[in-house]
Amino acid sequence: MMCVWRNSSLELETFAPSILHPLAVVEVSVHLLAAYVIVRKTPSRMASVKWTMLAMHVLGAYLDLFLSALSTQYFLIPTASGYSSGVYTDLLGISVKWQAYMFISAICLSGVSILGFFENRYNALVKGSNSRLTDDKRRMIYVGAHYVYAFTFILPITFTPPEQEFGKAYVREMLPCIPQSVLDHPHFFVYAIDITLLTYLIAMAAVVIAVETIFFFIRIVIYLSSQRARSQKTYKLQLQFFIALSVQIVIPILVLLVPIGYIVFAFSQDYFDQGERDIILIKPPSFSCSTQQHLAKHDGVSRSHLKPGDVSGSQTISKSNAKDVA
Repeated sequence: MMCVWRNSSLELETFAPSILHPLAVVEVSVHLLAAYVIVRKTPSRMASVKWTMLAMHVLGAYLDLFLSALSTQYFLIPTASGYSSGVYTDLLGISVKWQAYMFISAICLSGVSILGFFENRYNALVKGSNSRLTDDKRRMIYVGAHYVYAFTFILPITFTPPEQEFGKAYVREMLPCIPQSVLDHPHFFVYAIDITLLTYLIAMAAVVIAVETIFFFIRIVIYLSSQRARSQKTYKLQLQFFIALSVQIVIPILVLLVPIGYIVFAFSQDYFDQGERDIILIKPPSFSCSTQQHLAKHDGVSRSHLKPGDVSGSQTISKSNAKDVA
């Protein structure tokens, strides 16, 4: 185990909150504005996708604010231990164990909401069904089962934490460079000692959601490609809408690749450097920027759907084709 501690301000538990807590004030207003645009500015012909977009935005915003204000993490990677600060700790008194559960579940819920969006687009475009989710029992069971899975898949670890004194001794042995004051923090919690099961559960959830999302994405792309020759105008509107929403999804995922890559590296190489961890794992402001980009793109695409003319405005799309776009 390589253990690095520099006694710098970057390693203080106050470093991340000092940046993220003020940022949360801006994020709340931006996320509320985005939710308003989705609910109030989405045209009626896009009703089939409005609520999946809203669910995706709300869960993504919750994860965003979770890290910024609700539960700013101070974890000692590559050990599954640490503590947090924020609303959940300082105001509500929620234990670190359950905050860790909520954090992992929030990540999975955000992934399920993205899967739900692509499932909705697949059902509307490829299968040609404009029925609501609540009207299709099979879809209700499929989507509902994924949300239940997101809430429950990490519970086996949550309900079986190690004895804390033994866990702290294990962390001290693994990370001899950290100050004793970190281990003596009143909220310090060891989530797991053997991270094999934890890693397996998280990896399995990531693979399952990613594979299903990629399946729907590929089927939609194939469908849009096959429709190009039959209806050029409808194809352009479908493609514009699909790209706009896909970009809004992909940007946060790409931003997350760096911290995820660092976590994988730290666990695989038994590498600890709290200063690097705090710099890399602090969520960059691009989450809010991506939301603003989503606002612009969504508003622009909505306007194009509100006016069922073609790109030049000299012709009109039939009602059946306009319905296909939604």
